[in-house]
Amino acid sequence: MVAVTLGLALWLFMAQQRSALEQAHATRVMDLAEVVAAKAKVRDALQQPGRSDAALQEEIDGLRRALGVDFIVVMDRQARRLTHPEPARIDAPFQGGDEGPALAGERYASRAEGTLGTSIRGFAPVRDAEQQVVGAVAVGITLAALLPTLEEHRRRILLAVLALVMAAGVAAGGLARYLKRTLLGLEPHQIARLVEERQALLSSVHEGILAVDPQGRITLANAAAAQLLQRAGLAAPPPGTALADYLPPGALQEVLATGQPELDREVTLNGQALIVNRLPIYHRQQLIGAVATLRDKGEVDRLAEQLTGVRRYAEALRASTHEVKNTLHVITGLAQLGDLEALRRYLRELASGPLVAPLPDERLRDPVLAGFLLGKRSEAQERGIRLGIEVDGEIPVLHDPALSHSLVTVIGNLLENAFEALVDAEQPEVSLLLAVDEEVLTIEVQDNGPGIAPALLARVIGRGVSTKGEARGLGLALVKARLEAHGGSLSLYSHPGQGTLAEASLALQEPLA
Repeated sequence: MVAVTLGLALWLFMAQQRSALEQAHATRVMDLAEVVAAKAKVRDALQQPGRSDAALQEEIDGLRRALGVDFIVVMDRQARRLTHPEPARIDAPFQGGDEGPALAGERYASRAEGTLGTSIRGFAPVRDAEQQVVGAVAVGITLAALLPTLEEHRRRILLAVLALVMAAGVAAGGLARYLKRTLLGLEPHQIARLVEERQALLSSVHEGILAVDPQGRITLANAAAAQLLQRAGLAAPPPGTALADYLPPGALQEVLATGQPELDREVTLNGQALIVNRLPIYHRQQLIGAVATLRDKGEVDRLAEQLTGVRRYAEALRASTHEVKNTLHVITGLAQLGDLEALRRYLRELASGPLVAPLPDERLRDPVLAGFLLGKRSEAQERGIRLGIEVDGEIPVLHDPALSHSLVTVIGNLLENAFEALVDAEQPEVSLLLAVDEEVLTIEVQDNGPGIAPALLARVIGRGVSTKGEARGLGLALVKARLEAHGGSLSLYSHPGQGTLAEASLALQEPLA
């Protein structure tokens, strides 16, 4: 492209240069013709018809050489030459056919074919004392004489253009390498395919994806994000929309400001509960934007309920398996001892006993919570922990799945923290108190573990803060988030060596009658 462009520019410039050179010489020879026409000797020679003036020819020929023109011709009104560079052509008619306007009194320049070849000619009329035209003067320069000048100009221009081509080639090569590096070495068809694959991938992802640039303008929102936002009563965001004009002020702007990610945050947007991850986007150690992934909290809760149920059933089956094994061990031992009477008595006790584990408390009416606590009690037995469960007041059946799931999550995380705190305890004990007062449920989990240092107690509820190693510290933060989502609260009380008390409260929705 550079070569073709500069080649075309060279052709146009050369044509313009030739035209400008011819125009400059046309003006020059026209002016010279007017000067010669004004000479008295020329006027006197034309006023004596039929005579050739050798002195005039000599003077004009000297003037021609001095001015560097190819010919100066003085002609009478019949276009008969009085002077010419070739003396043999004197008294012959002027050649070219362009002398007529000059003999009529005009001053001009023209281009015509004469005895010396094609030339640029300047004409001026010669007038007597009464301003009557008595002849004309033609001054010309042949195109052959202009050729060296044109060639010199052409050579200089060509060298300059070649230098430009080389410089432009180097610049184009550098630009091509820069673009190649910027585009990761991809060809245009590869970039097009990647864009198509990206669009297909974004359309197939179940999670909503919302991306912004460093100025907080929305650059991307996939179909799942548009659906989630429409459920919250918001129209699909067009690219370029300022995030602050589209959504309430939130943590995505903070991610842009701090460059720190925020994971698994619960957000309520116009009544639509979402779980949001916010991550900064870096390119070559430079922040170029941020991305947020959106998930419907209701769907996550439903999946978690299914997972919780499977885990609870698995724990109950594992506990039942252990109990059956213990029973078989007793039967095997009595059979080996031959104590048939004891064996009969033990079998009668098994037959008259309950076939399923009893509920922790008959006032615990909600089956999900009751089944969950059965599983936790079995887990505590396997860990060698004494788990005491006390219910103060009647806990009704919870008809709101979100509240039921949140309650299981809160109790499960508090018990799990208490269990983990008793790993090295000699006589591990955990007590769980569930109390209902005016539809407000209070949950207290007390353990006899090592407790929490005062410096850590004030911030242990924060996300990522834990004494159990890396990639921990999410349980209490999740508990607090769930409680706050239902208008509840969480408090911790602990002293080193005296265990820890976790106290939570939340309002119950209307129970089933």
